[in-house]
Amino acid sequence: MSASASFAPIHVRNPRTGERDYVLKPATPDEVASTADRLRMNQPAWLDLGLEKRIEAMNAFADAVQDNRQAIFDALCADTGRVLITHIEIDNLRHMTDRMAGFARDLIKKEAARNSAVPTIMARTQLVPYPLVGIISPWNFPFLLGMIDSVPALLAGSAILYKPSEITPRHADPVRECFAQVPGLADVVDYAMGAGATGEAVIDNTDAVCFTGSVRTGRIVAERAAGNFIPAFLEMGGKDPAIVLESADLERTAQVLLRGSVAATGQACQSVERIYVARPLHDALVERLAELASNVTLNTEAPDKGHIGPLIFEKQLATIQSHIDDAVEKGATVHCGGKHVDNGGTWYPATVVSGVNHTMRIMTDETFGPVLPVMPFDSIEEAVELANDSRYGLSANVFAGSEEEGVEVGRRLNGGVISVNEASLSGSVHEFEQEPFNLSGLGRSRMGPAGVERFYRHKLILSDSSPEARNIDAYAEPAT
Repeated sequence: MSASASFAPIHVRNPRTGERDYVLKPATPDEVASTADRLRMNQPAWLDLGLEKRIEAMNAFADAVQDNRQAIFDALCADTGRVLITHIEIDNLRHMTDRMAGFARDLIKKEAARNSAVPTIMARTQLVPYPLVGIISPWNFPFLLGMIDSVPALLAGSAILYKPSEITPRHADPVRECFAQVPGLADVVDYAMGAGATGEAVIDNTDAVCFTGSVRTGRIVAERAAGNFIPAFLEMGGKDPAIVLESADLERTAQVLLRGSVAATGQACQSVERIYVARPLHDALVERLAELASNVTLNTEAPDKGHIGPLIFEKQLATIQSHIDDAVEKGATVHCGGKHVDNGGTWYPATVVSGVNHTMRIMTDETFGPVLPVMPFDSIEEAVELANDSRYGLSANVFAGSEEEGVEVGRRLNGGVISVNEASLSGSVHEFEQEPFNLSGLGRSRMGPAGVERFYRHKLILSDSSPEARNIDAYAEPAT
């Protein structure tokens, strides 16, 4: 592909209609560099406002988002083809801002002077934000996963250069209007619209980069950031397991597993993607999951009618179907679903598969769709080994008859968050740090105090109040 082709207009597909009804003009490297220069020039004034004024500005931005809610909602709905999750994305901003502001207030207490181990030496920490942070966000939660990095970085005093996914870019226009409604905020936030080549330019012109997306692209981001000697905070794919112990409540477990797998059409990195169940429960669980999954409705008629929406990224269908077909060719059984539905856009029904094993891609590669593959185990040791047999390690889930039993198994699993008797609890609890394992991510947690602190460098200022200078004699060798 020629350099000019990389910056040709992008015709964006509507996932509900299948029509390419929005045109995106990618920013060129020169345009990205110019935007970065402007943001970098304005960042010192933003930092000089102080934390409380920055908190006021971010609260005003949250107000502006609510005032412009309909325009943002319409854009996100066109981007993703869903309603309820779109409301959740927008509503989360206020809670996120309040939470991150609290963390930021606690962090600046670290700047107070304190005694060192040497009585005459006083230590002071200065929190120095990265001047310009690049943010490259994914298509599955276009607004939420951009804000989850933008808000804390802005509170820390950084400026933001933000590249949304070219698959779901429509929301950028109304959100940019919200930034413009807050005095000074548009001076330190701007968008770089485009695909991979634009993203490369963002990395080349910033001081730190946040990325959410696939492992393949995350590797590219990490390598380019390393070449520029800047930190990269990466949250990438997952293949989250669920272990169902024999003591688990079958009905509750089935209900939760279904939701944890098919919510957002399975297009979430913390979706349940593989299920390991104690053999005595296997057949009953598969049967119940198939019953529940058969009643999951698609919102083909209207965005607000149905449980799950369309596949946002059209190429995802090939991945999902190839995983199903590979499993069937190797002996697996599809109990429901298994074939896509076309209605302008493309939908994939909730699909339950049994007879699976780790020779099948459905149990090893990220599917990113509403698919529940179920495999039996004969001992807890085997279940833990199977769950940990993955190059991913974002999160995991355990279902047991007691909290203590579930926690004990959870301690043995490789994952940044382990949910017990629920699925994907990290979507509800954000005040604690969590760091993914293996290829699912790298860098400080975006949750908890680290969500803000990762945007600071710690400068240590040491002062000595001793009245006597330590001259060179202090280092002289003793006379012999």
